[in-house]
Amino acid sequence: MEEPSFVGLAEVITQIRTELQQARDTAEGERIGFTVDRVSLEFTVQVHRTGRAGGGLRIGVVTAELGGSVDSGTTHRVQVELEPHDTATGGRVLVTRPPGTGAPGTPGLR
Repeated sequence: MEEPSFVGLAEVITQIRTELQQARDTAEGERIGFTVDRVSLEFTVQVHRTGRAGGGLRIGVVTAELGGSVDSGTTHRVQVELEPHDTATGGRVLVTRPPGTGAPGTPGLR
């Protein structure tokens, strides 16, 4: 059986952060925006022990490769709940243009 390809949890969460920031950046000038309250992620992972004595564990998110397969008996489901916040304000993440910049004649729209 061919070894599955793995991605670390930190890499996946970093990509989610990048995607949210990109969505915020692209929303500039849009009339309708969104508030992100929670991000729910569910992964299929495999846990591996490093080869050396005293080594640690490696948790890898299983990625789909063409023609590859993973024995479902060796995988685990992990669910992660993230509550993103704006590091500048401490508030919720808004995927919208900044507050107070609504288009003329549309009070309250951001």
